[in-house]
Amino acid sequence: MQYLLAIDGGGTKTLGVLHCQTSGQRWQARSGPGQLTNDFAGAINNVRELCHQLCQQAQITVQQVTAVIGLAGAGNPKLHNDFCQQLALPFAHWQLTTDARTSLYGANLGAPVAVVAIGTGSVAMRLEADGSELQVGGWGFNIGDEGGGAWLGQQLVRQLLWQIDWQRPCSPLLRAVAAHCGTEVSSILPWLKQAKPTDFAALAPLVYQFDDPLALQLQSRQADAITDLALCCLNQHQLPLVLLGGLASQCQHFLSDTLRNQLQPAKGDALAGGLVLAAQLAASSS
Repeated sequence: MQYLLAIDGGGTKTLGVLHCQTSGQRWQARSGPGQLTNDFAGAINNVRELCHQLCQQAQITVQQVTAVIGLAGAGNPKLHNDFCQQLALPFAHWQLTTDARTSLYGANLGAPVAVVAIGTGSVAMRLEADGSELQVGGWGFNIGDEGGGAWLGQQLVRQLLWQIDWQRPCSPLLRAVAAHCGTEVSSILPWLKQAKPTDFAALAPLVYQFDDPLALQLQSRQADAITDLALCCLNQHQLPLVLLGGLASQCQHFLSDTLRNQLQPAKGDALAGGLVLAAQLAASSS
């Protein structure tokens, strides 16, 4: 019997699903973080644990499994190669890819689609009918990720700093921002020194919680950034468009009518996409 395994690993957890193509049975499990950049050794241990746990549930050996492992950070060539060398699990066939790619294949269950993911960062990917793929954006917080949560939070902090520099009173929105990072130089500078993208992203929901001119301005700027990302990804291709990520639902009604008309809900998640890719890998290897 042919078994397919899909794994989706990110900064907080790693999920796995094992599927028997013959009987249709499925087994699921969960482990700790699978982010290669943050904790490489921990990611390897968590993936190994997940694989063994699922094989034990199904009472099979790893050698019977074709696996696709989608992990955050797997786009880094060195981390990708190191993981492939060190995982040391004797799958029948397997492949390491990014969580963005498994999400792309899950969004329309392997059919052509354009996906824009808006979470802490931002990235877009396109899958065409001939199987070709393209990634747009995803360059990281230092230079890109426009429209993502960390970018949005950074805009809020920048506005707070201008209010402080001008010695103007803060609006309720900026007072909520200041509750996180302070209102005095003595507190703000240490916060800025240690702040990570996730710290800025934690501020992003505030933009949608206040009826405030600044909030509306930032919502509009976010919509422009997401529109640019979507248009660049589509590049005249008539494809269904799927928005994914924690901020997707809040920002989609700010998009243009043209883009909203192309929107469709995701048909599957990253695990569903991993199973699509695993089935393709199994078929090409038989």
